[in-house]
Amino acid sequence: MLRSLKIGKRLTIGFSLLVLISIVVGASSFYRLLEIKSNLSNLAERRLPAALLVGKMNSEFLLIRLQLANLLIAKADADKAPLHEALNQAVRQYNDTSAQAAEFHKTAAGRSTFEQVLTAKIKFDALYAELMVLINNNKIDEALQFRQQKFTEAAREVTKSLVELADYQRATGIKQAQEGEQSIFLAEMTALLAVIFAVLFGATLAVLITRSLVRPIETAVVASQAIAAGDLSFHFADDAPDEAGVLIRAMVTMQKQLQSTLDDINKSASQLTVTSEELSVVTESSAHTMQQQSAELDMAATAVTELTTAIEEVARSAAATSDNSTQADKTSQQGHQKVNSTIQSIQTLENEIQLSRADIIQLSDHVNEIGKVLDVIRAIADQTNLLALNAAIEAARAGESGRGFAVVADEVRALAHRTQQSTKMIEQTIKTVQAGTQKTVVTMEQSSERATQTLKLAMEAGAALKLITESIGQISDQNMTIASAAEEQATVAREVDKNLINIKDLSAQTAAGADETKASSIELAKLAEHLSDLVKQFKV
Repeated sequence: MLRSLKIGKRLTIGFSLLVLISIVVGASSFYRLLEIKSNLSNLAERRLPAALLVGKMNSEFLLIRLQLANLLIAKADADKAPLHEALNQAVRQYNDTSAQAAEFHKTAAGRSTFEQVLTAKIKFDALYAELMVLINNNKIDEALQFRQQKFTEAAREVTKSLVELADYQRATGIKQAQEGEQSIFLAEMTALLAVIFAVLFGATLAVLITRSLVRPIETAVVASQAIAAGDLSFHFADDAPDEAGVLIRAMVTMQKQLQSTLDDINKSASQLTVTSEELSVVTESSAHTMQQQSAELDMAATAVTELTTAIEEVARSAAATSDNSTQADKTSQQGHQKVNSTIQSIQTLENEIQLSRADIIQLSDHVNEIGKVLDVIRAIADQTNLLALNAAIEAARAGESGRGFAVVADEVRALAHRTQQSTKMIEQTIKTVQAGTQKTVVTMEQSSERATQTLKLAMEAGAALKLITESIGQISDQNMTIASAAEEQATVAREVDKNLINIKDLSAQTAAGADETKASSIELAKLAEHLSDLVKQFKV
């Protein structure tokens, strides 16, 4: 129930209830204190002064009777005057006190009791007036008899009514005191019960609020520890709409996103491993092909060298034929044989050049395939870098709990960066190889054309030698033609030999690039394996 409220509202309601209870306790205590104050004020301002006035009335009435008795027993006239004055003073004091006491008897019971005193006092005053007439007329004996018969009884009635009034005031004071004690007791009990209720209610409210705060926080702490330990399979949930519930649901979402990210990274690492293995196989095959091509280029270079030697020999033979026309027929036959050998060598050279051209074109195709594989590797590295960046962002959002995963994400991103750098190096090497291969293809085409031309020239030389055998007279001219053709053939053969050496160097560079590509693919496979090991540290 409490979890359905936000933490702020929950605490506000709790503290508001505590404040309300404090207000109720304070108001109740204040009300009881007002009752106690009222009782004490009533005692101090009414009951105590009323009791004192009633006691004073009783004393002053006794003083009246005493002064009256003194007046009755006085003999000399000189003694009576002061006694008269004292008696009148006592009567005035009693009347003043009675008037003051009347103000403190406003209730029905108090007024009734006080009126009894007034009634008795009226009877007493009437008899007192008759008695004073007798005293003033010096009828002392009659006055004594009158006091004995009537006046004393009236005085007793007044005294009795005063005693009853005093008893009433005492009883009222005792009752007022008891009411005050009862008010104090009720105030104490009310305060005690209110404090006990406030303590129990506050403790209960504190326990409920504490539980509603601590339990989801404990769940969040346990889940954070599990995620920090790499356990992403830990199950936790909270459907409450408060802040703690929102936090736990956010952590659940983060856990699912981490699981998805790690799955993607694991799949990418597996794909990267497979791709690197395929690249290694392709690179190894390319290296083997380049070795074969290098061997064939060595053979072609040897053949061209032999061709050059043969052409030079033809030139020397042509010169010797010019100097020794007697041996023209023999020399022409030898020249014809040499020309045939030359034709065969040139044909062989042309075939080998065609084979080399096909191998170089195949090498270019393999290099293009390597470029496609590198495009796949570069795309995988970019995706890995993007995934690592997303993982780092999610780890930064998680704060302290995602620090370990952030380190892993940074390492993954560093591996992806190294992969991108290696891919760029391989791509540059492949571009260099492609450029060299294209240049070699062009050169081989030129060499093929020149070999064809050389073959044509050799065939023409053979035809010329046939003419030499038919016509000795044209030997000199034909020898000059043969010498010129042989010189041109030697130049072409030397150019072909130079081009073959360049092709061999390019093949060596291509083989070195293939070795570097193979090493990079092996390193890429190791990086993919390391990335897979890092992902396996998490339990999904």
